[in-house]
Amino acid sequence: MSEYWENAGFYWQPLGGNNIDQISGHCYQYTDIIYNEKNEPRQTTIIVDIGKFDNYQALGVANSNAAVPDIRNLLGREFVTAEAVFLTHSHPDHLNGIPHYLKAGYRLPTLYGGKYTRMILEDLYEQFGIDRPCRPDYVVINDGDVIKTGSLEIEVVAASHTCFDSFGFIIQSSSATVYHTGDMKIDASTYFRKPTNLKRIKERRQEIDFVVADFYGIPDDGFAVKEVSTFKKLVSLIKKSRKGKIFIPVYPTHPEMYIIAFLAALKVKKNVVFFGNSDFYSYLKRIIEYGISFTQLAGERIKVIYTHDRDEIKELDSNYAVIGTYNHISLAFDASSRDSFGIVTAKTFFNPLKGQLNSHNIKFVSVDEEPELQGFGHGFLGDYEYLNSVLCRPTFIPTHCPVFVIDNFRELSEFIGMKLLENTPSNNEIYRLENGKCTLVKKNPSLWLVVSYNAGYAYFTEVKQKPTSGEGFLKRTISSRRCKNKFKMFLHLRKEKKEQENGPQKSP
Repeated sequence: MSEYWENAGFYWQPLGGNNIDQISGHCYQYTDIIYNEKNEPRQTTIIVDIGKFDNYQALGVANSNAAVPDIRNLLGREFVTAEAVFLTHSHPDHLNGIPHYLKAGYRLPTLYGGKYTRMILEDLYEQFGIDRPCRPDYVVINDGDVIKTGSLEIEVVAASHTCFDSFGFIIQSSSATVYHTGDMKIDASTYFRKPTNLKRIKERRQEIDFVVADFYGIPDDGFAVKEVSTFKKLVSLIKKSRKGKIFIPVYPTHPEMYIIAFLAALKVKKNVVFFGNSDFYSYLKRIIEYGISFTQLAGERIKVIYTHDRDEIKELDSNYAVIGTYNHISLAFDASSRDSFGIVTAKTFFNPLKGQLNSHNIKFVSVDEEPELQGFGHGFLGDYEYLNSVLCRPTFIPTHCPVFVIDNFRELSEFIGMKLLENTPSNNEIYRLENGKCTLVKKNPSLWLVVSYNAGYAYFTEVKQKPTSGEGFLKRTISSRRCKNKFKMFLHLRKEKKEQENGPQKSP
């Protein structure tokens, strides 16, 4: 028996998500250990998310197909055994580790997640050829649901993010209560989705001791971009362009951009062509099956087509917006500088499209010039300052960002009164949560399992965590130096503001 099991308490372990640099492969373990009347230990363990690690090729295993966090010891082989898996949302870095474990022959406990997450997971099962008897049970959850498993009680809390059915969880034990945010922002201007349930978070403010927080956007000041701001910006740019054909590529896994782009086209009475690869149409189909009828929303005001048939497009009289996932301009659109304009809504992902637009001399605008275009699914610094003010000075446990972000944030966090975990957590370390303190009790090697396939079966190779993202990835997120400089600037601005409010402080 491992030594930390000998002490009753509530334990948290990041298995993926507290990486050196890469922001992916999210997975977190919560274990509550109590002793019964016979002085025998009883454990309750849940897992939150089982994502995939994006840059698995850099881990150096030949012919690999993926990489996943290591949860093998939680699947019925040791004292600590997971009783449930709670899924925050449907994005690959939080969900797509599941099929690889099933293909490796593991049985997973019951999954708890949203309706849309289940739809995406069913697609993955079909893609990987996972038979129904091998699929774990799935319980659809909604905002406000309370699930009791063993000695833990988990309340589902809606979270504003870029897809349907995104959730955080308030996890309560006898030792501590944790708000696990999932990917979250404060923005309440969501379309066809529930915003973050701040009302419920405020109601439980006295109970919440710790916030396991999505710190991906913390290096940006202010609040995260509102979706209504993205909508208004799209409308403004379409009007200003005075062009008949508008190209609006959207990030494939973010349904909110499909919808916002569509509503913007509807606002200015542009017909809509949904156009992309098979992956795009798969997500589009799920959005429609979820209950969003673009044809019904269009009514008699605009036409909506789902192919790029030349004859159908001609009927739109060169007055349409092309919404989808594409890195080229189809000949079906006869795009030219005379009648076309591009609005690129994601960094780097559509770089080839920018080249195509340039080669056709078609003017375009991107998130580099208009940051509001991208929207955002993660809270900025202002979101977490607000959350800190709403709660009763909990301890924040940062996740979903490179470790240097946390290290560079410490001075600023102290000044604004946000308590951070004393040491920066790394994958596989085990922490005890009690009396408002988060104590490191065990350091374990940080591992990834690189997945290779042979004859349809998945095989795992252990690889120690190491820097893998490379300069390119860091440049499109944030480098350590830029991050440090940003936080210094934010600190300077807040000190200036405090001096203006209180007057200059005299030296003793």
